[in-house]
Amino acid sequence: RVDVKMDAPHLPEQSAEKRVRIIGSELVENYTVYVIEVNVGYHSWTVKHRYSDFHDLHEKLTVEKKIDKHLLPPKKIIGKNSKSLVEKRQKELEVYLQTLLSRFPASTPKVLSNFLLFHFYEINGIAAALAEELFNKGEQWLAAGEVFLLRPLQLYAVTQQLKLAKPTCANGDATADLGHILDFTCRLKYLKIPGMKAAVGTSNIEEQSLPFDLSIFKSLLQIEISDCDAGQIEGLPSLKPTLATLSIHLSASSMKEILVPEASEFAQWEPEGVDTDCPVTAIIPRWKMLTTLDMSRNFIRCIDDSVKLIPEVEFLDLSYNELSLVENLQHLYNLVHLDLSFNKLTVLEGVHTKLGNIKTLNLSGNQLETLSGLCKLYSLVNLDLSSNRLAQLDEIKHISTLPCLEKLSLADNPMCIIPDYRTKVLAQFCDRASEVCLNGTTTTEKELDTVEVLKAIQKAKEAKDRMANHEKKWKPWTASLSNLFLPPFLLSYTTTNQEFTNQLSVQIMSNLEELTEALEIELVVPYTNVETFQFDIPEVCVSLKVKSNNKRWFFFSDAQSLKEMHSCIVPHVNQTNEQVSNSPNTQLFIQQFLNSWDFEESEGSVKSGHLIHFLNLDSSTSDTNVADNPQFPKNSLPSDVLSQISLFESDQDQTSNPMILFLTSRHLCILKVDFVALASRDPSEASMMRSCSKVTRIPLSFTLLDPKQGCSCRAVSNSRLFYDENVLELMVGHECLTVVFALPQDKFMFLREFTQLRSNLREIKTIALQRTKKGHLKVHSCPASATPTERIPTTILTVDILHCFFFNSIPQEVPRPHLTLSLLYPAKSLIQQLMEDNQCPSHLSLSSSLLLISSLKGDQLVHFFHNNIAEMENEELKHILWTSVLFYRSPDVEMTACVLLSTKAIYFILDDKASSLTNQSNFLISFCFTFKLKDLQSVNVGLFDQYFRVMGPSADHIISCLTRDSYGTHRFLQQLMMVLSLLEKVPSPEPSELDFYSQFGKKSTGKMVNYELVHSSKVKFIYPSEEEIGDLTFIVAERKTPQVPSHSFNIILYVLVFQVHIVPGQTTQNQTVLQPKTLILTSTGVFLLDEDHISYPLPEFAKEPPQRDKYRLTDARRIRDLDRVLMGYQTYPQALTLVFDDVPRPDLLCHLTMDHFADGDGKGDRTQMFGGAEGEVQWCIFVPGADSRERLISLLARQWETLCSRELPVELTG
Repeated sequence: RVDVKMDAPHLPEQSAEKRVRIIGSELVENYTVYVIEVNVGYHSWTVKHRYSDFHDLHEKLTVEKKIDKHLLPPKKIIGKNSKSLVEKRQKELEVYLQTLLSRFPASTPKVLSNFLLFHFYEINGIAAALAEELFNKGEQWLAAGEVFLLRPLQLYAVTQQLKLAKPTCANGDATADLGHILDFTCRLKYLKIPGMKAAVGTSNIEEQSLPFDLSIFKSLLQIEISDCDAGQIEGLPSLKPTLATLSIHLSASSMKEILVPEASEFAQWEPEGVDTDCPVTAIIPRWKMLTTLDMSRNFIRCIDDSVKLIPEVEFLDLSYNELSLVENLQHLYNLVHLDLSFNKLTVLEGVHTKLGNIKTLNLSGNQLETLSGLCKLYSLVNLDLSSNRLAQLDEIKHISTLPCLEKLSLADNPMCIIPDYRTKVLAQFCDRASEVCLNGTTTTEKELDTVEVLKAIQKAKEAKDRMANHEKKWKPWTASLSNLFLPPFLLSYTTTNQEFTNQLSVQIMSNLEELTEALEIELVVPYTNVETFQFDIPEVCVSLKVKSNNKRWFFFSDAQSLKEMHSCIVPHVNQTNEQVSNSPNTQLFIQQFLNSWDFEESEGSVKSGHLIHFLNLDSSTSDTNVADNPQFPKNSLPSDVLSQISLFESDQDQTSNPMILFLTSRHLCILKVDFVALASRDPSEASMMRSCSKVTRIPLSFTLLDPKQGCSCRAVSNSRLFYDENVLELMVGHECLTVVFALPQDKFMFLREFTQLRSNLREIKTIALQRTKKGHLKVHSCPASATPTERIPTTILTVDILHCFFFNSIPQEVPRPHLTLSLLYPAKSLIQQLMEDNQCPSHLSLSSSLLLISSLKGDQLVHFFHNNIAEMENEELKHILWTSVLFYRSPDVEMTACVLLSTKAIYFILDDKASSLTNQSNFLISFCFTFKLKDLQSVNVGLFDQYFRVMGPSADHIISCLTRDSYGTHRFLQQLMMVLSLLEKVPSPEPSELDFYSQFGKKSTGKMVNYELVHSSKVKFIYPSEEEIGDLTFIVAERKTPQVPSHSFNIILYVLVFQVHIVPGQTTQNQTVLQPKTLILTSTGVFLLDEDHISYPLPEFAKEPPQRDKYRLTDARRIRDLDRVLMGYQTYPQALTLVFDDVPRPDLLCHLTMDHFADGDGKGDRTQMFGGAEGEVQWCIFVPGADSRERLISLLARQWETLCSRELPVELTG
């Protein structure tokens, strides 16, 4: 026996000689097994069979192929295992098999093929077995959408079979026809090809050397290939039109041999669409659909220029390779997730120039010692640096300023042995320490406390070094107070901080005299002279009254500082005075100003108050001119907050009376307090605050940020610092309010709370659209600043005396909440699709705001959505639909809406005619209802896809969209199902031990049960049942006589239309009114109905049926009474006028209206209303959908021709 290596030339096995011989025997228990060697061309393998197997084979062949019964050696009862008999039988059986192969040289019978294991090792047998398997189960596998597994040997067999000049069904068995394989591969979507290093089974076949062709696959979306040589994979570029995910493992030494196999034939090549002056020999098409490329566990040494061909890739996995440099990735401008783990990376330089939009980066298992190259990856969210050579904590500074970083892994690095390395790492993230999840563990409160202490120590050290090394003029103590002094709550958590606390106290006491000389003292009161010290407004204001003095002092600061002051002063005051009250609850405080019926249960969450002032700014202090306004200081900051307010007042001597702003879950509460009256009242009086205050509640749904405020990322100068940090412009309805926050951090807190609460509203909210002078929508796309805010203490406490100071310091610019796109530039295909969807039907009336939206083109649509509509981060716009909508709360009001489908919610921008009546010229007010996808429970699809209804947890979340267009409904539902499928978690950047395709194969978009499609997101898509169609058929049929057979009332067409009514006008032209109707076409009649599209099917919470029936028949006509059809623009553009002969029949719906039988005036009025001549009735019908309009005409013409035996007259009008 000679083993032939498989790197020899591959010859078609059909022409190869088939040889068989028995090379030995084995005694197994009490019977003999014969070892058979089969050779087909260069392939050979062994098979083991006992004599009974030969006997069974012979029996089947004698029946099927009429083989001579005496061809097989006879059985032996005695001495069957003797050596001589075994040797003799071995030779006889070998002759028997050789005779059979010579008897069937072209097509081996199936029983003989299976006996010699041809279906495992020989191309004809392999192809026939695969074809039979696909014939029986192929459709089932395709319907299940599971990953299908094909071995390289099977693909090699199919490839070789296609090269042979023979019929696709050579052996006469239709189930083994090669066409079954080709039909299956043309429709297969998910494929896995696992190779193997060793020989296959008992053969000498090595799969790694077998070439196979993938061009037979026409619809592949995902493919995984492992343990195959790149040279044996042919036809991979043919998958470019459809392939979205490509995974190659243990098969490639470079990316080019997979992505550009043509490079071996052409010395110079360029991707299509690239302008170049260099001579090229080939233009290579791009992988336009490929979004995921997994080439992990290969032998790749560099990222070559073949990545130019995969510009749409978002997920790239190059882990477990031999990469030493990160290069050429700048061509992947859609790249979001990158895995470079377990390579040979030692340094990263200027990575931001190659990874501009990256969000997830896995660099674990490399040899990195520095992180300087990562300092500008501003979009990075997840970063894995585990198992590297990071030893210095200072390296964390390079990534501590990344504004979006949320998850960081540093496990198994040398720095991990440093004591308390977690807190030292987190401390470098400053104010974002609580937002960073380190090594998969959320930061604890104890760690945050330690971080705050470390930050304080660092600031003190920096301040000391700055003063010691300063060569310029010595700064007074007041210049560094914000860096030196800390609130006591940062120093009192653990005993380990006691030494630092003592040192800080000694430093303060030693310099107390210098401090008091440098600062202006407003009040010095011994604790023994304090009469009352209490919270007047929770977390906002405390008051102090001194004995033998009628004055009261009101202190305003942030909640934490006031609580510290209160907790420190109370123990000393309580020793001599009992009139000290604790801090009341904010919720109870607000509740005292409201009636019991006003304070709803949903108002239970009350946010802390903010000290504000309302201003009336004229154009001179607007946002655009603030830098040039002389009222704003140029080179100096205000000495205190309240004095800055006077800059806006007409009377410089007038005392400013601040107000307090509270946020509840549904309202903006403004508390106006008369502090002059409050100071004169007895502090112990229970109703003191209520009698001196007034609360105004404004619904959050009517409140929004002024859209004309500029972009927050612009440079901030000293001249406008106060305006940017303290001033906020709001819109309440059509009114503009300018709010000044006394504390800059209050503005940031308010913005964050306001955005969160307003996004949680489950009601219609106002939106404002700013337009330029040319009438276009103005949008901003600049990101917000992320500069942290330092909290400034407002009091300094000693043991015996309370000192109150106002510090001359204003914190830096506060961060503003903003929305971020998942990709910097949305895909061109998405923008193009949105532009095509943003086409409003002509019959819908639009207000100025909706008209403005319908005029948006290109990127303007995406920017408009993110700047005016979107409420959540990383939210993407997917679809736009213009339609009429009905709300469950107001079922009689049909209004125009622009429906925006995003990855988080469905937004209904509603028509607002009143907005055009206002005097606001820079912006338009509209209304938006947000339907979050997490609240979506079911979708009811109307008959013939003419409308659909979305349902949520309450009556407010039931909305019907009357598209009146089956294509529009289908497109929206298709996009909705796609978005619901995307709500699942994004794959983790860490390498997973689970097989990706086995997980993917378990996915399912939904399961159909009766007429309900239960989506994988648990949302039900409910389609019309036979019962619903039967009810509608019964309503139509019951108006007929019993003699008419019921089968004649089968519904042929159901379509939502408008009936056009002509209203005489004062001018020469009459006005038209569109009345919504439902048109039913049966085989004998046409019916018009009023339909309730919103109340049915009944919601689960409905306790009684609606007052209206679902269908109310209003008019009906027989098709045979139709005289002609008028088409054109005379009555209404693209309307159809159906002209009927007014011949009453006893079986028609003549009793619906009494005026149908009326003579004289009654009948005259009716015919005049429809515009028909004497003896005629005209229905002027407008069908919005072009497809539905053509279908109605064709079906009506067909039924009319069947009944009247001639063509339907159709006339064109002007």
